[in-house]
Amino acid sequence: MIVRYQTSQGTDIFGMAVPNIRTDTEWDLGPTWCYLVPGQKTTLIDTGRFGNYDVLKTLLESVGKELTDIDRIIITHSHEDHDGNLPEILSASQAELWAHPVYRPMIAYHPQIEDNALHPELPGSCRLCPLTEKVYRNCLSYHQKRSTLSVDYDITDNHAMPEDNLRFLFTPGHSPDAVCIILEDEALFTGDTILPDITPHPSLAYSFEVNRQILPEEYRQENKIYGLKAYIASLNKITRLESQPFAATFPGHRLFYNGQFNIIHSSYDRAREIIQFHIDRCRDILKVMGNRPIEEEAIARQYFPPSQLTGSGVFMAIEEVRTHTEFMEECGDIIRSGDKGQIVQHTGSNEFLPALEAYLH
Repeated sequence: MIVRYQTSQGTDIFGMAVPNIRTDTEWDLGPTWCYLVPGQKTTLIDTGRFGNYDVLKTLLESVGKELTDIDRIIITHSHEDHDGNLPEILSASQAELWAHPVYRPMIAYHPQIEDNALHPELPGSCRLCPLTEKVYRNCLSYHQKRSTLSVDYDITDNHAMPEDNLRFLFTPGHSPDAVCIILEDEALFTGDTILPDITPHPSLAYSFEVNRQILPEEYRQENKIYGLKAYIASLNKITRLESQPFAATFPGHRLFYNGQFNIIHSSYDRAREIIQFHIDRCRDILKVMGNRPIEEEAIARQYFPPSQLTGSGVFMAIEEVRTHTEFMEECGDIIRSGDKGQIVQHTGSNEFLPALEAYLH
């Protein structure tokens, strides 16, 4: 599917749905939406899931564009369904690659730095990946090609480019290198930071300890880019944008799903809804936990429906629980035990509530 939007200044935006098929779980995001913005410097935002080079090429041709027409590619974050096909598209287009500085260590290999990584032999974005077999079966070639790329332009927070009517926001939390893009103070491209219909998956705060040494120096001292806390802060940043409400918000997934459009009419309201969702999820996890010590996997298996616990879904469910228990542990509401810290217990306090609700005031 292709969707066309025209801004009040006459700029075309073409949304292109690129397949994002996961066969081993029902955690279905739907297609990845990549966006083409023709102009004096034609821009492609994200390149979809790897293995779809020909699909994206055909979608571009259907709107009268060739790969060689692309002048720059902006990557919203270093996940396989957003920067897949990137090496092939960069080679064919000779476009510039724009990304946040944290993107570089995410795509690079750092085998000499272990720091309790599950897989120090994998690139920065996958050092805690529990799905080794899947990585080596499906993703290895993608990772190897991606690691050879050079970023031409570093995106920084709140950087404005008046000549291109662009502004950038650094919005880590779902991914440590996530960015949002504002075009003409009218259109907001959110990647996976804000999605309609579903709530994005926060990263693990623990990833900071594993990846601290591979990060750019300015991000090594204090964790502000991983975990639920970082993600909520990024959502709060979006609620404070002066251009609200945006006439159009373009997410990385679910723009069209199950036969209907899922329009984000207000990024302000949607960001607050997601913050409230995570407050409620913390409450729900505490209810499942009760007053007893319990493993996070047991919480996940009680909390999520069986259909979402098949294949890699069980790892995603456990990680989703842990992103919340980590935050409540930091607030003093949970203590952790077990040889791998996998057992959690409620201390009786609920300090997570004022900590998160402060973002809604």
